[in-house]
Amino acid sequence: MNHEEVTFNDRKMKANPFRVPEGYFEQLPSQVMSKLPDRTVRARRAPLRRLLYAAASVVVALVIGATAYFQLQSHDEQDLTASAETYTYMDEAADYAMIDNIEIYACLAEN
Repeated sequence: MNHEEVTFNDRKMKANPFRVPEGYFEQLPSQVMSKLPDRTVRARRAPLRRLLYAAASVVVALVIGATAYFQLQSHDEQDLTASAETYTYMDEAADYAMIDNIEIYACLAEN
């Protein structure tokens, strides 16, 4: 046998140094149950917790809805601003080229 096997056998033959107090396992379930919270207290908290979850869900939905609404409004305003700038640019170009409405209609009618 090598040194490791001898050491293992020596440790295995020694007595267990750990001891359990007498009656420990008979008293253990009652001690654990006495430390648990009362079920009636937990039952009273459940409706309040559900109400808080519902309120938080409503707040989240409102925030998401308001964010989407304001983003859509800002995009609409940007589109209107861009189209107004385009019309202004076209008017300035027409004034520079000295084209009046009759000539524009004539050019469009030819196409």
